[in-house]
Amino acid sequence: MDITSLQPDEETQRILRHILAEFAPDDPARPWKQGELRSPVQEADFPVPELARAALVWAGFVNQRGWDEKTAWRVGGRFRGTNVSFASTKFGLKVMVETDRQLTPTEDQPFTPPPGVIASTRVDLRSEPDLAALVSDFTAAVRKAAQVFGSRVLNDLVQSQVESGNVTLVNQNGRLRGAYNFFRWQGQALIDGHGEADIRQEMVGVAVRAAGGDPETNHHFLPFFTPVNVGYCLTAMASAYFSWLEHVLVLALPFTSHWDPRDKPVTKAIGDPWSDKWRYVLRDAMAAPNSDAKRTFDLLSNAAEQFRNLDAHGGFGKKEQSLLVHSPMGAIPARLAEGASTIKATVMSEAPSTFPEACEVFDEVDEFLRTGPLSNAFVWIEGGLQVAFNAEHRERMREAIAQGSEAFLEEVERFAELEDRINNFEY
Repeated sequence: MDITSLQPDEETQRILRHILAEFAPDDPARPWKQGELRSPVQEADFPVPELARAALVWAGFVNQRGWDEKTAWRVGGRFRGTNVSFASTKFGLKVMVETDRQLTPTEDQPFTPPPGVIASTRVDLRSEPDLAALVSDFTAAVRKAAQVFGSRVLNDLVQSQVESGNVTLVNQNGRLRGAYNFFRWQGQALIDGHGEADIRQEMVGVAVRAAGGDPETNHHFLPFFTPVNVGYCLTAMASAYFSWLEHVLVLALPFTSHWDPRDKPVTKAIGDPWSDKWRYVLRDAMAAPNSDAKRTFDLLSNAAEQFRNLDAHGGFGKKEQSLLVHSPMGAIPARLAEGASTIKATVMSEAPSTFPEACEVFDEVDEFLRTGPLSNAFVWIEGGLQVAFNAEHRERMREAIAQGSEAFLEEVERFAELEDRINNFEY
């Protein structure tokens, strides 16, 4: 899809013409002859820089190539009769203004400018109010035009692209997995101190202070805080694990043979609970009787109830999970018939004993995900690559998977190199 295909309606054109009244198309008869003032732009002003590019191209600015390295794009035209460019570079957004003036360096930033080039990061624009005003007014107008282009031109396109699955999701595997690893380490450190009693003692002391106590005066109660703190880590660890699990199950969709955005839009897949995500992504594996996918799903379901859901639902669990019913024997757990493990996990939690059990469950799920039907998807996901959902990419992945692990790894390496080049602005 070419950027020039984004055509605003008449009312939007009227608004843009008003905002960009002092902008003019690039004039080949008046090429850049002088040096340039290069001014950085606040990234917060342009959360989606491509919208600024689209608005400027509509106004007649043209792509300029061969100017700089480490530049994704640069478009140029005229503003108030002066040659101006707007660029996305590795070191941020830049406005370039043609000028023949050698600006005065500041005392604390002396420099010798290269021939014909002036870098604004080393000059004080306060001494050149007319240039400062030009840059400021240009940037403000572009920002307004970008906002209009986003709200009035791209809305329909965005919706249609989402419905067609022409989207890419940012791979957050590392961040979400890091949260799980952190709370797991914390819980284990409380149990064994990783061989260092001082670490365990200090962590328990933190909990005492958090509860409003003083570890020095309340030292007799310190042993009781260890299981409580491990329980905190267990809940946080389990919540982090399921958050990570939901994320990677969605990222795995393009690597399956059955996902179609017309049947299950990306937004619907994201909104499904983890259990529905699992059943859909592993649909074929779940259909087989006594399958590893079904057994692992049952393990996760029990883990969700035992280690996460109690606190996930305000500390009450689901239905009657945390209720004590009145009886002739006194108040007893409502789910007494479900066995001791259920009671221990809810009404009378024993976190230090359940913590290793939770770790064993999550380790087993990890093993299944990395070696089972989703093994190829996990090579991609754990490699940190972004995940495209469009039809062309899905077909490419499915063909590579069908050809075997060697062919798939070649695709992973190819996309990894491409992504590295893009991240390094090697266009």
